[in-house]
Amino acid sequence: MIEPFTITQEDSDVTQTDTTADALQDLFVYRVPIGTTIILRPDDVLCSYMVETDASAAQSTGQVKLEHRDDAGEGKTPLLGPMQYASFVGEFKDEDKLQHLDITEEKRVYAQEYIALQSKNPSPYTDKDLSYFELRCHRER
Repeated sequence: MIEPFTITQEDSDVTQTDTTADALQDLFVYRVPIGTTIILRPDDVLCSYMVETDASAAQSTGQVKLEHRDDAGEGKTPLLGPMQYASFVGEFKDEDKLQHLDITEEKRVYAQEYIALQSKNPSPYTDKDLSYFELRCHRER
């Protein structure tokens, strides 16, 4: 059965890591649990609000990237970006401002594969405990 699904930083299958300054690095990584397939469609969206370690909003010139990785974490396929953080403006509601995935056809992310949200902030680094996101997609179980 395919159903709408939202992945957030609160999901138990998400690992979180602070980033260092001025490098595109993993902030949140979701590993698809056994018995589940994530289905990504061109009209699915990523919402994000990034915060620096000093509790201020991430700089608009920072970057965000979303990618799919194989179960070894090596084969990487871009899903969105990299694009400037200013494109997100912390928007979670206005459909006209949400960032749709950069894919032209449905993509399946299978059990034990990864979806990684990366962040690059000029200085200081992005704080995993203060930042949050939503990837609005679908799942099949």
